[in-house]
Formats: sequence, C-alpha cells, structure tokens
Amino acid sequence: MKALSKIGRHLFRHRAIIAGVAFVILIIAANPRQSMVGHAAVGIGLLVRSWAAGYIGSKGRRREFRASYIVINGPYRLLKHPLYFGNFFLVTGILILYNPPRWMGLVYLVLFFVIYLSIVISETDHLRGKPVRETCYRPGNLRGEFSTWLVVVIVYLVFFLLLKL
Repeated sequence: MKALSKIGRHLFRHRAIIAGVAFVILIIAANPRQSMVGHAAVGIGLLVRSWAAGYIGSKGRRREFRASYIVINGPYRLLKHPLYFGNFFLVTGILILYNPPRWMGLVYLVLFFVIYLSIVISETDHLRGKPVRETCYRPGNLRGEFSTWLVVVIVYLVFFLLLKL
C-alpha cells in the first residue's frame, strides 16, 4: 500500500499534465457527435465539482496534499471524494461527446479509475488522524474552480471546431 500511496502522490502532482496529454490523444481519435447525455454528464460534473469546491476551498487545487482537517458536510457528507466524482462525470461526458473508438474510451475509463484509486489511497493516508470539521459553502472558494471551467470551455471550443470539420 505504501508504494501505491507514493504513486498516488506523484499522479496527483502531475494530474493536469496527464489530462492534457490524454486530451490531445482524444482529439486525434475523435469522431465528435452531439449527445444530450454527454452534455448532461459534463454539466453534472461541473455542478458536483462546484458544490464540493465551495466547501473545501483552494486546498483541492494544489499540487500537494495540504489539508489539515477532513470536511464532513455538504457533498462530503454523501461522498468521501466529491471532486473526483465530479471528474468522473466530466471525463465520461467528454468521452461521449468526442466519441473515440470504443476500446479507447474503455482504456480511458480504466486509466481514470486506476489513477484516481491511487490518488484516493494517497489522500486517505495524508488525512489519517486529521480532525474532522464542518465548513460553510463559500462562493469565494470557487475561485480555484475557474481553471476547471476554463478547461471545459476549451474542450467545448475544440469539440465544436471538430464538428465543423
């Protein structure tokens, strides 16, 4: 478990680079199509992430685990890792919209689960023994989510460009 935790820290630190490379490969293999299910999944992902970020603040946007307590209310009352749950919906929705070959979509989802499972294990190790705390939803905490929304805008710009080609 110690090795998996170490791998999870490394993947957490480099998750944006991994996602960027995966997106470029996805563009190359894309056969985009309009899908209400895909758009809905992206929307759900953004809503879940925004809800969670409002409670946790900028701690989830760092390159290292820095939390000094465990949030236990809001979406954290229902899910231990709602930001990652939101990411799952974002990835699934984008895969549906970009419509790569089925095998590739399956590989992406398996990789998502493997990567985030190791991140969850690593984060759980970091949080072990930390106190629990209820926090309030603060709209100001959403500043860190600006980058998520910006990435989604870019994903949609590329998507609509590919639809026109």
